[in-house]
Amino acid sequence: MSSANETDVRPDLPKPNAQTVHRIIAVLLAVIATALWSRPSTNLIPAAFGQGQPLAGARGVYAFTGQLDHNRYGLFMLDIDQGTIWAYEIENSGGTRKMRLIAARTWIYDRYLQDFNSASPSFRMVQELVALQRTQAEPDAVANDDQQGDGRTNASDPDRPGG
Repeated sequence: MSSANETDVRPDLPKPNAQTVHRIIAVLLAVIATALWSRPSTNLIPAAFGQGQPLAGARGVYAFTGQLDHNRYGLFMLDIDQGTIWAYEIENSGGTRKMRLIAARTWIYDRYLQDFNSASPSFRMVQELVALQRTQAEPDAVANDDQQGDGRTNASDPDRPGG
């Protein structure tokens, strides 16, 4: 037997036409599109449609880790509903890791304070700086309005600063 006969196991079967393959693909895509369009309105897989899942188990309680000091790390807990924050230090004691509560407080009343134990600049100094910058920015805005159609500023005006 020749090697050509060994490779042609079924020489009597016709080879598929490229046009037939394209028609089959088009029909399958139409079936999939129809199935997606006519699916029931109930969410069978809600996570697949982008609904977010709650973080770390509870509604308003969030947990995250962070560095406390050079070699110390901690777990911070934030309760949005109760307005509290607390922190645990994660320490190694005898080869086992343990958590120790190091701080806790409520911030409910903190938002009513305007300036407490703050480093410089105070909020009053920031207010003054913002007001100063706004008044300095106003002449620049006027200068931009004085620009001529060719893009040049009116530098020949003796009453303008820098003119």
